[in-house]
Amino acid sequence: MNILVVVDSPSRWLKLASILREANYSPRLAQNTLDAINLFPEVDLILVDAELKEGGIELCRELRCRGFSRPLILMAIESLDDVRQSGADDWLEFPFFPQEVVLKVELLLTRYQLWTTQRIPSFHAPFCTIAP
Repeated sequence: MNILVVVDSPSRWLKLASILREANYSPRLAQNTLDAINLFPEVDLILVDAELKEGGIELCRELRCRGFSRPLILMAIESLDDVRQSGADDWLEFPFFPQEVVLKVELLLTRYQLWTTQRIPSFHAPFCTIAP
């Protein structure tokens, strides 16, 4: 799976790339908004740094406006309103734990795959408490 990491901090890129590679993902770097806009059609999930000089929240909104419907994670948020305004599916706060990054990526990718392949788990009568 290809994951786009949109950061302009070399140290954040190195840390995230290492975490994602160790979990068998293929991270790609976008250092600015233009790179992200050009690369987003080729990726399965995007991690965007909210502290991007060009505006991480605005980039998330632009990606959604351009039809990116796959998972999007906003990093280094100042408030949960940032997540709501950005259109992101989830968030990470710096500093983060490697296990947290991998878990959120795995959960969002799995959920996206289930929804897009119509393999949404259904619950049958034995589990239902309300009669139809």
